[in-house]
Amino acid sequence: MKPETIVAALLALATLGAAIRLLLWQRSAAQRAHPWRLALLLTLQPVTAILLYCALFPPASIGQTASLRIATAGAPRLASAGGDPLILLPEAPSIAGGERAPDLATALRRYPGVRTIRVLGNGLKPRDVDQARGLSVQFNAGAFPTGLTHLAPPPAIAPGSRFEVGGTVAGMPDADVELLDPAGRVTDAQPVREDGGFLLAGTARAAGTARFTLRILRGKRVIEKATVPLWVEETPRPRLLILSGAPGPEAKYLRRWAEDAGFDVVAQMAAGGGISLGDAPVPLDAASLARFDAAIVDDRSWPAARNALASAAASGLGLILRASGPLDAATRAQWRALGFALGGTNRVVPLALPPVHPPAIATTRQGIGDEGSPPDIASPDDPLPDINRVDLAPEGAGVVPILRDAGGRTLAGWRAIGRGRVALFTGTDSYGLTLTGRRDLHGDWWSALLSAVARPAPTGIVDTALHWAGERTTLCGLTGPARLEGPDGRRTQLAPVNGCAAFWPEKAGWFRVRDGKSWRAAYVHDRGALPALRQARDRQATALLASSQRDRPAAAAAPSVPPWLWWLGWLMAVALLWWLERSRFGRNQDARSTM
Repeated sequence: MKPETIVAALLALATLGAAIRLLLWQRSAAQRAHPWRLALLLTLQPVTAILLYCALFPPASIGQTASLRIATAGAPRLASAGGDPLILLPEAPSIAGGERAPDLATALRRYPGVRTIRVLGNGLKPRDVDQARGLSVQFNAGAFPTGLTHLAPPPAIAPGSRFEVGGTVAGMPDADVELLDPAGRVTDAQPVREDGGFLLAGTARAAGTARFTLRILRGKRVIEKATVPLWVEETPRPRLLILSGAPGPEAKYLRRWAEDAGFDVVAQMAAGGGISLGDAPVPLDAASLARFDAAIVDDRSWPAARNALASAAASGLGLILRASGPLDAATRAQWRALGFALGGTNRVVPLALPPVHPPAIATTRQGIGDEGSPPDIASPDDPLPDINRVDLAPEGAGVVPILRDAGGRTLAGWRAIGRGRVALFTGTDSYGLTLTGRRDLHGDWWSALLSAVARPAPTGIVDTALHWAGERTTLCGLTGPARLEGPDGRRTQLAPVNGCAAFWPEKAGWFRVRDGKSWRAAYVHDRGALPALRQARDRQATALLASSQRDRPAAAAAPSVPPWLWWLGWLMAVALLWWLERSRFGRNQDARSTM
């Protein structure tokens, strides 16, 4: 039983007992009083009890409601039935009996005693989520949206780098997804997985901003489109050192790809007898290697450069070890000492390749804005290239897999070593991919390897969160006054609070914030873009609010009168009652003479 109930019962019994006592005294000739005095005494008994109860348990405001119904987008139009007031937020449909409010905060100011809200429809918008955190939230969710419900755009990339776009499509298991470059060419395509997820890849060589397009199809019918913003930052050309123990096509095609991808390449190939082919020899010392961002070294040139390369990798150089064939015992032991568990037969075996892309996709995945790059000459009917690998597993504690073949075997993995990273690649002749129509896969492999280990270049920060025009946008991590530049060139000063600044974009496009020497960028989508994704976002945020407060007891309503006023009223009533009990005022004359 609640304490309030126990106290109320005790006070009721005390009031009843006091009233009976007064009536019994009234029947006595010695204690008989005038009727008005008896009535006042009887009235003060429940008054003092009520005031004491209110002082102990202050009541909520009289005439205020304890809960509201909040209609959002997708709320049923028959939601007017019910006793609680119905608030219609701006995105809610017109419902008879509802009261319009520009936001949840305004509704709570109109009804200050509210402690519970029942949300109807798709959920609260970001502007209302913070206002609902202190309330008890009940969520009557509508139907789950169908379409693109999650999108993970890529961060800033360097020219020539490969990027990936992931997401989730709900309610369409038979759909296909395509990624189109700014010229409208398909760069990647795949069917939606059973769980609704997908992962597409592309490449952009030209620096600047680009807008790729994600397209969801059922058959040949386009269901939904989404803009995938891409920021390609012009950075100093990364320097790459290629060391090969002998001339060969693998080093030749690797250098050609690296130069096309934007690397400043220095390649050296030993020809025997102390003769070196390629570029001018680079001294393998700490000072020379510190000028490079990454190095690709095969097993034949490893012994002579082992100490210098290991030391440079510990200082931040990205190191890729490449197997050209079966490894000797000394090299295997040295590579194991770097943290790779090289289990396997150490024989050259065929490599299982993933399915062939259609020729249009294979061509466009080489990048945009590169008219000088010749297209692949192979067709899908050509035989798959004869690509081999060394049967050794580049795995172990702390090793992160980078590449796998079609059978799930690890082809490459990396691990940290000091301030740098070292990777091991077991493919022996990846150059064959470029000769038989798989130039896209060759670029994907080496781009993934170098992206994983290369020394990071200083770049700005691109916010990959999704923003929409007309909604509040927040950027954090600022250290002082910042300047906002919109897509139309207009500039606005921002005053960050606790490292964060907010603005309300009116147009879609790229917004940049400069904070001293650093900068941040965010892409803002059109107001009506990605409707299913916004619906899923609001639904998830509201559901998290409701689930986090499900087991929390409802907050007590705010008292309408300060507790001390109830105590003061009770004290005055008790004082009046005591004076009236002790005073002879209002007693009969015969009662006074006997006392």
